[in-house]
Amino acid sequence: MYKPIALIILFLSFYLSYCQVSITKEPSWIIKEEYNPNAVAPENSLYGGTHVLLYTEQVHVDREEAYIKNVAKAVEYSGIQTISSVVADYDPSYQELRFHHIDVIRNGKRINRLNQQDIQTARRETNAESYIYDGSISAFVNIPDVRIGDIVIYSYSVKGFNPIQKNKFSTSFVLNSTQPIDRISAHVFSKNPLHYKMLNSDLVADLKKRGGINHYKWFQKNVPAILMEEQTPSWYIQNETVLVTEYDSWDQVIDWGKNIFTFQEPLSQELQQAISEIETNNKTEGERIKSALSFVQNEVRYLSISSGIGGYKPNPPNKVMEQRFGDCKDKSVLFATMLNQMGIEAHPTLVNTSLKQELSNLTPSSKIFDHCIVKVVDENGSTLWYDPTLTDQGGTYANTYTPDYRYGLVLDQNMSDLDTITDFRSNMIETFSTFTLEKDGLGAELEVRTHYYEGEADFMRSVFRNNSKDLIQQELMSYYTDNYGRVSSLAPPTIEDDTIKNEFLLLERYHLDSIWSPSVEKTNTMNLSIFPNGLISNLSMPTQLQRLTPYALTYPFVRKEHIKVKLAEAIRVKPENVTINSDYFYYDFNSKYNAKEKIIDLDYYYKHQNDHVPVSGFDTYYNDMVKLDQNIGYLIFTNNDTLTSSTYSLGYSLGTIIGIGIIIAIPVGLIALIVIFVVRYNKRKTANPS
Repeated sequence: MYKPIALIILFLSFYLSYCQVSITKEPSWIIKEEYNPNAVAPENSLYGGTHVLLYTEQVHVDREEAYIKNVAKAVEYSGIQTISSVVADYDPSYQELRFHHIDVIRNGKRINRLNQQDIQTARRETNAESYIYDGSISAFVNIPDVRIGDIVIYSYSVKGFNPIQKNKFSTSFVLNSTQPIDRISAHVFSKNPLHYKMLNSDLVADLKKRGGINHYKWFQKNVPAILMEEQTPSWYIQNETVLVTEYDSWDQVIDWGKNIFTFQEPLSQELQQAISEIETNNKTEGERIKSALSFVQNEVRYLSISSGIGGYKPNPPNKVMEQRFGDCKDKSVLFATMLNQMGIEAHPTLVNTSLKQELSNLTPSSKIFDHCIVKVVDENGSTLWYDPTLTDQGGTYANTYTPDYRYGLVLDQNMSDLDTITDFRSNMIETFSTFTLEKDGLGAELEVRTHYYEGEADFMRSVFRNNSKDLIQQELMSYYTDNYGRVSSLAPPTIEDDTIKNEFLLLERYHLDSIWSPSVEKTNTMNLSIFPNGLISNLSMPTQLQRLTPYALTYPFVRKEHIKVKLAEAIRVKPENVTINSDYFYYDFNSKYNAKEKIIDLDYYYKHQNDHVPVSGFDTYYNDMVKLDQNIGYLIFTNNDTLTSSTYSLGYSLGTIIGIGIIIAIPVGLIALIVIFVVRYNKRKTANPS
């Protein structure tokens, strides 16, 4: 009985979505932009074998319409694939999609390729694996018989703005691409005056006013392709970008947010009971904050269903409590409501997980946020930040880890600008590895104790709670087998989890059948190579030595590694120390030898000083990395004839080791186990807060 009803509902949803896609004439208000069919692409600048002859994006604010026209030429075979598909996205809850043209120009002849029966629709849902469903629909047309030299022209418009914006307009336009563009333009028509800001460009808007309508125009010709560089920070905006907004200041955006995030309904009995239990079971304010956070994080599952106004407006706290699921807005409002009911100051706060520090350089807008957290002010006046979408977080209320978001828009009537989100935690991982070498063989016993702190502890706690012990042990064994050959486990991996201190310990013990390998350079010599695996797995040597953009670094990032090698016989050892105090990282290595105990101790410390290297400092950073590269490995070798031994530092190429992907990687099994968690943890970058 239920299946037919579900099928009917599904059919109707797709039918209604399809009915919102039509073929019409181009709007009368647009500016007719011409293209040059004989334009020649700059040499060595084609990406995907395509030359864009014209791209124009035009918005009429008062009509709530957006128009796009694209004209591109297939210059190489690879370009055929690029221009043979037309895709347009829209939200069926408040928008209609109208195709105007899909034409192929071949030898000066125009061939119409736009037919209603060729338009297909499908739900976009690119973040479904992260439990994010935004309700958008993709309409796409596959163009048949496209050849080299053909010019494909398409245009369409989308009617309807999200009503949650309360008639306050803001948007952005990108004026260059990874493809060369012969002509590109952006137009905005608005009865009200607008503010705009250029990023990475000195272009000035051409402003005209006709019939009471302001017409803003940005136009460029012969725009070269830009090169996207490796390891560019997510917050760095490389394109020439126009930011347009009707907001005069951030306090107007705060007023908008306060309006849609405020609910006047009385709290439900279920919610009141949950709050009462927290107050009864926790005597101090700090304990109540932490208990409420744990409840929202772990008892209310994450699920984002955010089509239409749901992309911006949270559900009422009573509804979230009843359904026991919600997105970041829902969970933040519920958490803040619970604290407010207990007399604790708390405010939902909008953030952007990618833009971070760049957020303060942008124009005020309600559309640039993709996540929501909570600001709390305790009884001592201390400001605390919490992310209710995280789970399994340890620590007290005063030291709960919050990701590095940098800036947030606090929905507090006493605020008038962005607030700075400060966090002083280091996210350290500290590893203690002990190799006990066999006296009459090539094997060794290996004990590894890895301590995870703060955010890293939260991360590992979730990994172990969401995977079986058998699977974890199997994958860890696979890792050591790949690196050392025959390996046997001396004991199952064990963990110790101190949730109050937020420290997580993983203990492993193995027997390695053979840890030595014959020397390639010297006959009758065996080598034992020692690496700080946890550190090297997070380092990489830049491959591009000339940069135009900053170089991203993991931040905060602190690694300590202590390696103890218990030898079977005495050897000659020279103590060593290497310190690199760079503007961008600090590295310290010390080795010492206890001749009586026949033990070598290797101690490594590494810390990133910042989250990026600016272009001006890249040469210095690279040179310091080369120095680090030359001092990060340690080699012990034994001559089988004379039975004498010595040690010295060995410079391994980070690029080579990482390329080989053997001993420097963190356990392959752990990588497999945490991939799903990483995706869920990081992939929140939708167009709206969710």
